Amino acid sequence: MRARWSGVGLALLAVASLVPVADAKKFRYASGPQPPADSSLAVGNSYLEPVVRARGQRVPYTNLQLVTLVADSAAVSGLAGLPLERGQRAVLAPARDHALNFVVEHAMLRELSRRGITVTVRHTPVPDDSLATLFARAGDPVIDYTLGSAKVSYMRLVGWLPGRVKIQRQSLVQGSLVMRDPVGSRVLWTQDFAQNYIDRFPRGDQSLVEDAKYPDLKDDTPARNVDKLVEPVIVVGIVGGLIALFFQNKP
Repeated sequence: MRARWSGVGLALLAVASLVPVADAKKFRYASGPQPPADSSLAVGNSYLEPVVRARGQRVPYTNLQLVTLVADSAAVSGLAGLPLERGQRAVLAPARDHALNFVVEHAMLRELSRRGITVTVRHTPVPDDSLATLFARAGDPVIDYTLGSAKVSYMRLVGWLPGRVKIQRQSLVQGSLVMRDPVGSRVLWTQDFAQNYIDRFPRGDQSLVEDAKYPDLKDDTPARNVDKLVEPVIVVGIVGGLIALFFQNKP
């Protein structure tokens, strides 16, 4: 009997030896997935460098710098589908006057240059009746840009501690592009461009970020919304009064 059980035990051991042993393995990632870019603004502009310190930003962008940053990004997206190849020529001109046309002009020139397109620049609108007279010989298409809005808005105050209050601002650039044939003024291509960016800067730096020459890049300091603070105080006072009356009338 004992010999019989011994034979059974040996058979089970032989079968167990044929079954592969499951080893517990640890997998370590060399690096996590790369986070997506926070904004396309990083692609549109590479020459504005903020002055920073180890514990954070010390000098904020001026409103003009920030609008320039936004315009660069808007130009990248707006000209993405332009039907011109590297080496071709074009004329860039404003469709109407605007105090900040130079910001959009610079942004468009940067992007067109990056794409290898040779550009002739006009700083004033091209009259329709003189379009063929000026550019028909060269045959270069005319790209008209219309700057609809370029402004900075102060949205709200953030924070309550003295010296730590910040102003939340929005920088906005939007407009349109039209490419025309110089011979017959036919519209060959059109596209809108728009971009906005929201950031915060210390309230005490408001005079540093503004420029009196550009009223569209200034805004009134937002007022503190005291209702958000007063309303909870009133509610707490009412609830506290009801509790006090309850215990006062309790026998």
